[in-house]
Amino acid sequence: MSATTRRVSAIVPAPRLSELGRRCLARLLELPEVAEVIFVPDEAPPELDPRVVCVPSGDVRLGRKRQLGLERATAEMVALIDDDAYPHPRWLRHVLTALDADPGLAGVTGPTLTPDDDAPLARIGGRIYASPLVAGPHLWRYRPGRERDVAEGTGVNFVLRRRDALAIGLDTDLMPGDDTVIGDRLRRAGRRVRYVPQAVVFHTRRPLWKPHLLQIWRYARQRGRFARRRGGVSLEPGYFAPSVLVVWLLGGAFLTGRPRQAWRASALAYAAACLAAGHDRDPGVWARTSGGIAATHAAYGVGFALGLAGPRLPEQEQA
Repeated sequence: MSATTRRVSAIVPAPRLSELGRRCLARLLELPEVAEVIFVPDEAPPELDPRVVCVPSGDVRLGRKRQLGLERATAEMVALIDDDAYPHPRWLRHVLTALDADPGLAGVTGPTLTPDDDAPLARIGGRIYASPLVAGPHLWRYRPGRERDVAEGTGVNFVLRRRDALAIGLDTDLMPGDDTVIGDRLRRAGRRVRYVPQAVVFHTRRPLWKPHLLQIWRYARQRGRFARRRGGVSLEPGYFAPSVLVVWLLGGAFLTGRPRQAWRASALAYAAACLAAGHDRDPGVWARTSGGIAATHAAYGVGFALGLAGPRLPEQEQA
């Protein structure tokens, strides 16, 4: 394959070089479409593949690291991927096909699948994310769906035209939620993002219980803050649903008569839905998945509600 096909600068931000990061960098270097791999750690590691461009950033937020990588990039496209993920061998082939076919696209995103070799509790965390009861209308993020335009990409699997990335900037103090900020900026600029189901990245998950639920909590609080202060896609009903569920389940204690009976029936139906969604031949996996779905709803619902009532976002304070 000729050098002219190497059209992508891959940007990998991270606090430090981990074993998962080594895997990510190695897989990126294998892709024929990659012109350069730009690794942005806090400090330069003592050992690094000489083919990797290292841009030490100091202790800064993820958005700043991506901006530093973007400013160093030289290729026509820039690919955003996290260090705990790695690409499918044909990831960029499908991305470039979509971008070449539609000049109106600013970027392409795709599903992030759980690796088969993740630890057992991490695989369960991945199953929970990919459950329709949890992902809802955003199931496309965790399972291949139909190709279409979407409001925002996922930060772990997002390829942008470099000129569009430079025009909007990738720097932001908001984390998590930096991918939502990028999506907002692209829409304001009149640019589009396409979801391509074949553009697959594998993403190692946080294991059940505490790491998974803590990540959900952080996502939910930030999404609640976005809904209150930024609006846009964060006002979609699906983001509010877990909070409504938590209020309904807790509110049953104060009901009497027929409303109490209706509440009891709905609570049993919800429990049955969680059990069905977590089904697995292994009883232990089944129990953890079903319980994890319910715990995920609770963590997200409470976190989102607190985010709605929380303080202003840093970008709003600056404005």
